[in-house]
Amino acid sequence: MLTTYVDTSVLAAYHCPEPLSEQSERRVRALNPPVISRLTDVELHSALAKKVRRDELTEEDAQRVQELFRDHCDRGLYHTVSIQDTDFLQARRWMAQRSTALRTLDALHLATANRHELRILTADRVMNRAGRHLDLPVERLREE
Repeated sequence: MLTTYVDTSVLAAYHCPEPLSEQSERRVRALNPPVISRLTDVELHSALAKKVRRDELTEEDAQRVQELFRDHCDRGLYHTVSIQDTDFLQARRWMAQRSTALRTLDALHLATANRHELRILTADRVMNRAGRHLDLPVERLREE
């Protein structure tokens, strides 16, 4: 049974050295399987590019992470769910409420996970707050 949608913030920590890396690795490995979307894939590549630009990661290391992530996806270690038109509409409704600091892509992640009745695992403070405000099952990883 699918249970947890893993936000890009958790996967970035899983694949790159960050304060939450160990905790992210434990949590992601415990999921069978972790659930992502194609948006997660795009965002992870964006996060890697940002880390390279900031000299937090070498180009070679970013390439290795991309290849490892693609290999994990190809081997079915992640279950990928699609983003539907209804998810865009739900994200728009939530953002139109203007009751949170919810960002566009986070709203799409939340809407997709919500449609699939999945818990959301994130390391993002803003996404966590917005999800909780919207009464969604969100869990935020924090430094131990």
